[in-house]
Amino acid sequence: MWRSSTVFARSWSLVAVFAIFGLVVSGVLVSEPARAVSSVLCIALLIQSWIMQRRYARTHERLAFLSVALCLPALASIWLGLNVLRFYSYTGGAPTLTYSTVVRLQGIILGVAYAAALVVGFWGIVELSCWLAERISNRFAGRRKTWWNRRLKGTWLWGSPIGFAISALIASSLLRWLVITVSVMGCLFAVIFRLTRPHDEI
Repeated sequence: MWRSSTVFARSWSLVAVFAIFGLVVSGVLVSEPARAVSSVLCIALLIQSWIMQRRYARTHERLAFLSVALCLPALASIWLGLNVLRFYSYTGGAPTLTYSTVVRLQGIILGVAYAAALVVGFWGIVELSCWLAERISNRFAGRRKTWWNRRLKGTWLWGSPIGFAISALIASSLLRWLVITVSVMGCLFAVIFRLTRPHDEI
């Protein structure tokens, strides 16, 4: 009962956010005022969700991962709110300053969302790999942690997210992919270095 109540407390607000997004995408909420209210409501629900994740997260690394993951629906909510402002600032003639600014902001939000999605995807693969390694180790070695599947803690987790975030702000395609490549290679090197340190063996 306690476990189920914890899952409900951590997830109900996020489920509500995706339900609201579903109404918007399906065309149920077609009026711009309703979409504006949905945007504000989603942001409030995501703040509540982050507070709950902070309360139940066991490590700083897990909280950081959940925070980056929650950035995706938060960015979508902000984009939706800006889209309402874009609708009301469009006059049908020459673009106004407000309209042009909103369009530029939406473009930046899309770039940051792509970077956050890459971070969440890469970080999620690492978390899933560690979880599978623990189960396999417990099944064949009789213990959950060995030298090859220890939990990867430390500052290496921040290298890749920062690199992806910076790449989203770079206009040059060549330079952007160079930063992404260096971030991935640097993170993989950090993982290998962490796993081969003999004094950290478990």
